[in-house]
Amino acid sequence: MEKKLFNLKVALPHIIAILIFLSISAIFFAPQISGYQPKQYDIGNFLGMSKEIVDFRAKYEEEPLWTNSMFSGMPAYQISTDNSNLIDSVKNLILKIIPRPIGYLFILMIGFYILLLCFNVNSWLAIIGSIAFGLSSYNILYMASGHYSKVHALSFIPPLIGSVIYSYRKNVLIGAALLSIFVCLQLSSNHLQITYYFIYFLLAILLVEFYIFWKNHLLTKFFKISAILILSGVIGVLPAFSNLISTYEYGKDTMRGKSELTISNQNSGGSTTVDALSSNYIKEYSMGYGEAWASVFPNVKGGSSGAIGNNNELIEQVNPNYRNSIAQFSTYWGEQDYSGGSFYYGATIFLLFVLGMFFVSDKIKWALFSISILSIVLSWKYSSVLDLFIQYAPMFNKFRDTKMMLVLVQISLPLLGILLLKKLLSEEINKKKFLIVSAGISSIFVLFYIVPTAWFDFLSYREMADINNQLSAYQNNPKTILQINEIKNELINVRISIFKADCIRSLLFIIVTSCLLYFAILKKIKPNVFYVILGIIVIIDLWTVNKRYFNNEKNNAKYVYWEDSYKHDNPFKASVADKEILKKEINASSELKQIIDKEVNNIQNRSKFNAEEYQNEKEKIIFRELNFATNYRVLTLDNPFANSEISYYHKSIGGYHGAKLKRYQELWDFYLKEEYERIYNVLKSKPTLERVSKLLSDSMPVLNMLNTKYIIYNPSVPPIENPFYYGNAWFVKQIQYAKNADEEILFLKQLDKNTAIVSERNKDKTQNFKFDSTAIIKLTAYKPNHLVYTTSSQIDQFAVFSEIYYDKGWNVYIDGNKSEYFKANYVLRAMNIPKGNHKIEFKFEPNSYLMGRKISYAGSGFLILFVLGAIIFERRKTKRQNKK
Repeated sequence: MEKKLFNLKVALPHIIAILIFLSISAIFFAPQISGYQPKQYDIGNFLGMSKEIVDFRAKYEEEPLWTNSMFSGMPAYQISTDNSNLIDSVKNLILKIIPRPIGYLFILMIGFYILLLCFNVNSWLAIIGSIAFGLSSYNILYMASGHYSKVHALSFIPPLIGSVIYSYRKNVLIGAALLSIFVCLQLSSNHLQITYYFIYFLLAILLVEFYIFWKNHLLTKFFKISAILILSGVIGVLPAFSNLISTYEYGKDTMRGKSELTISNQNSGGSTTVDALSSNYIKEYSMGYGEAWASVFPNVKGGSSGAIGNNNELIEQVNPNYRNSIAQFSTYWGEQDYSGGSFYYGATIFLLFVLGMFFVSDKIKWALFSISILSIVLSWKYSSVLDLFIQYAPMFNKFRDTKMMLVLVQISLPLLGILLLKKLLSEEINKKKFLIVSAGISSIFVLFYIVPTAWFDFLSYREMADINNQLSAYQNNPKTILQINEIKNELINVRISIFKADCIRSLLFIIVTSCLLYFAILKKIKPNVFYVILGIIVIIDLWTVNKRYFNNEKNNAKYVYWEDSYKHDNPFKASVADKEILKKEINASSELKQIIDKEVNNIQNRSKFNAEEYQNEKEKIIFRELNFATNYRVLTLDNPFANSEISYYHKSIGGYHGAKLKRYQELWDFYLKEEYERIYNVLKSKPTLERVSKLLSDSMPVLNMLNTKYIIYNPSVPPIENPFYYGNAWFVKQIQYAKNADEEILFLKQLDKNTAIVSERNKDKTQNFKFDSTAIIKLTAYKPNHLVYTTSSQIDQFAVFSEIYYDKGWNVYIDGNKSEYFKANYVLRAMNIPKGNHKIEFKFEPNSYLMGRKISYAGSGFLILFVLGAIIFERRKTKRQNKK
């Protein structure tokens, strides 16, 4: 008999799973349903860095591919770009129906559910495992802070793993079709670090599958399946090709690429010649030894950063004589500079994982165990293994924050744990062995509780160093040394109490879960009851820890961690300084006022905004038009290289991004940082106008060449207007040729407006010229990807433009004819300008993106055909088998 196309009985568990995942996601992030969004610092930064791109897309209905809003200009590939991935559009549609963060938590659980189904786990156990994976605190912490791309990228790793397993163990064609879909979706999330770590997981799985096929004398079949998977992986890559090729091309010129310099500056943190990130930079956010135990009990190192004095229960335990001193210390004592919370995967899940290592017969457990150990070791800041990987593992040194590799542990623990439950409920388990292993796990936590100092430190390396320095400084003062040691002991005691509270909590979850499992082994509990009870235990275990870091509590009738959605999407209000800049620019251009008035009058759907929101919408349009009608840059003195707020309203000298151009970072290290600090220190001393004027004219040539017209030293007051900025473009009197990159950057020390610094290899291309004091060069039209200038001169000239040099896309045209330009002043553009009146156009036309876009469109279509073909083939195959 032919099977029905849709079987409700078969589909019902999956429908229930979807409803459960959706319900848990909605309950956890309940305020979102009422129009709130999490308070997320990094979302504010993203909105700042992407504002010009979004405005351009809305105004001109095309992709700019370049933005001048940050770091004086950079490609938009790693900020916000439409890459023509039709498959990714389906996922985006789901997220429009179920917006983030609810949507992301839902997708996380769906993805893990698919993984477990590929292992032939029943739906009810798969639901429990998916909840455990989704509620792992890594996901909640990163969503709460606005790192959606990390969670987005992670959500497609489990179904990718499932696709590989399904291909080798069940049906290669369906598995390959699934693989192509999830490769496409995972790459589209545009977080290559997560993708890179997945490769390690994949290699571990492939080794296990190779061993299984080899042992069964089926290597030919293994290689055939592997070939099909490679082909399907390539098909999955095609729709994401546009983003990948652009990122690959751009990556060579970012901080992850190789520098041309052979010298370094004190601000650069060491040699700049390495084709990667520096070791210290990579390790900056990595963990210390023992911190990985936080996956089992979150406060092994105190959990999240915060003053002990904020916790009344803790501070009451301290000797009154030292309470003020202890109150200043952090509840977190790990090796990270700051912790938002622990990566907690659940004591219950940990128990299941360890039991799985003893009872699961599937060889996949060795891949999961090995990759978990490797991930933990590589998450340590002080690890010789990490140093080896940084030095020798391909591509490893392109990424920082190695604790992110712990996402592989997050996958491994619940996966093996659920495979243990599958075996426990379907086969006989050695009861004595189970009791011994369970007791052994519990006894470890008992030992942790009884003698914590035998296993863990309660002071960070930095704190120990500070204490030892103080002891050395006061070695001749016994009374002070006694006080220091007593404060140290009080601090350790407080932290031990924090540690013990969570240790006993995890122990209780382990004991309760062990008892439940033992009842199931004895068949004293029905499977459906078992599923419900275990599911509740897992939810309580993870939910209560997550709510330490992100909850729905209110203070004075306002959410602590949530804010109104409109405010969330519009995080910045124009400051006094911003408005003063606007006023100055309008006064300088009557045309700008007319443009702004016209656009403000065209605001649609005014009725949906309240008075404050309407004013904000009006303000956004005003500053949008200001941005597209002018081209100046602004320097803020408020941490300029970690701040995208200025980018929301203006074109910024600084910004916030992990993939800035390497040359620009080097410019900061050699000169910009020094000029910024000089300005900051002078302004802090309340100088005279004469001193400020001298500072701007004599002490900031690099900022001047970058067209820095305004300096915001306090947003609440008008900015400093710099009359000495060089402008959008200027003609020079002479060219100074540099033999290499070292000379290029060093010559900037004596930079003035009359001189252009050009590489000696371009000497033959620069024509002879004589400076014409009457010559004019002027910017007449601005778009981030299209700049138009007019020039007028009686003789040939040489011009420098205050725009960032990037030859992989920027083309220049003189009167419509393609011409040539050069790098000047280490980061800027320059070119020969013929005499007469001319129109100069710089257009951003990256071949990589334009070619990649076509391949992405074609690849999307090909992937759809491949998946449909696989489904049709399998459907017909099933029909033939049913007839037989």
